[in-house]
Amino acid sequence: MKLQINPRGNGACPICLHNGRCQLQMALQEALREKEKNEELELVIYTCPRFKEKF
Repeated sequence: MKLQINPRGNGACPICLHNGRCQLQMALQEALREKEKNEELELVIYTCPRFKEKF
């Protein structure tokens, strides 16, 4: 399954220092990797305990 986290730029991830190398994002991607290969899931994360603003 293809996981898209905050694909439209909204939510917490795009402005987080850890975006792209976040342990939570990696765990979600790994958990969904073996699901239907042609399926997509869009996920928006609005709050996160690991959030650290990059600005």
